[in-house]
Amino acid sequence: MKIYLIYYLFLISTLLIADNQKKYIYKTKFKSLNVGTTEINIQDHIEDTEKLIITIESFSNKWIDLIYKLRHHSSLIVNRQDYALLNLSQKVQQADYLDSYNAIVDYDKSVVYYENLKNLKNEPKQESYIVPIEGKVYDPFAIIFYLKNIPLNLNQNHLFNYYSKKNIKTLKLDVIKKEFVKTPHSNQQCFLVVPHAANNEYLLKNKGEMKIWYTADSLQIPIKIQQKMRHGVMELLLLDYYEK
Repeated sequence: MKIYLIYYLFLISTLLIADNQKKYIYKTKFKSLNVGTTEINIQDHIEDTEKLIITIESFSNKWIDLIYKLRHHSSLIVNRQDYALLNLSQKVQQADYLDSYNAIVDYDKSVVYYENLKNLKNEPKQESYIVPIEGKVYDPFAIIFYLKNIPLNLNQNHLFNYYSKKNIKTLKLDVIKKEFVKTPHSNQQCFLVVPHAANNEYLLKNKGEMKIWYTADSLQIPIKIQQKMRHGVMELLLLDYYEK
């Protein structure tokens, strides 16, 4: 069966989700400006108790849209126990730039089926690749929320192989220190976790870096996510969190 038919079934299955839900709402800041909102939902898959559905939605506010429209949508299906990636759909819009792709992980064959959709509107040709893998692979956002389920302690480090389009890379996360962090949600002591490439090179493009702050309590909520980019620093600051 072609990958797009498999993926169609995946999209239908994402509509069949249970009521159990965790929702994180973040204020998105860039260079100290409030530029939009990011919402992350983690829900049970109603047809398979061994799976979770994670959705990430980022959108710029109406004033930023007038200058530079930003949109990000990701839908993931992951393993409930360790958040290993099973299926992924992602679409990113930055002004006139559009990037859209699907990926399906086949652990029996040790491959990821990748399909790039960004040029389908203007060019009917579709880019498809088969990416070999060894062991389990993860989505970077899923790693952030899986880590909250592991008791954090200073000087810990965690290794993951993460999937990025046509590549598999190794990510190391170090628990650096504790410090007080203030967000619209709370002001409390947090663990600072810093992810970087396992070969000590920069993790992101243009020498970009990332930092994540988890509340130093039983919930270990990621209340602040900071990413250094080419033209400044982007931050996600937790506004609200709830379960239902």
